[in-house]
Amino acid sequence: MSEKDKGYVDPELEKFIGENKEMLERLFRSEMVMMRRLFKGEKDLFEEAFRDERKRVEEFADRQKDKAKEAAQGMFNAFTDPEVQRHFMAMGMEFMMGMGALMSAMPLPDCFKDMAGKAEEARRSTAEGFSKAAADREGSGAAPERIEIEGAPKRASPVEKEEPRD
Repeated sequence: MSEKDKGYVDPELEKFIGENKEMLERLFRSEMVMMRRLFKGEKDLFEEAFRDERKRVEEFADRQKDKAKEAAQGMFNAFTDPEVQRHFMAMGMEFMMGMGALMSAMPLPDCFKDMAGKAEEARRSTAEGFSKAAADREGSGAAPERIEIEGAPKRASPVEKEEPRD
């Protein structure tokens, strides 16, 4: 729009506005009221939908958090179950016995074999301590099941097995 057009006012339009000023003001006021109602209604609907969705998300998050807690508690309970712990303890003792037997069977210097003997002594004392602790924990007249782990029979080392050559 040019500067010339901006300054131009249609005389018929000006006359119409002058004659119908009150009617136009009422029309604009009613349109404004209607638009405010419409926007307020839309705003209220949006806020309600937002609150509902937020509530659903919070409930979903709470359910997922509860499921995660239950899963973690289940895993913790599985690992701390006395029967599982008994097997893990036995497994550890078996491993120590296996390593001791391996050390004894290998052609190693005597210092290594001495370490294997000390490891066997430690295994025995640990098994006895574990059984004693279990008995103390029970506290009742009935003794708990004692875990007996027996070592493999000692074999002669390959060096000792060799027959003298003439």
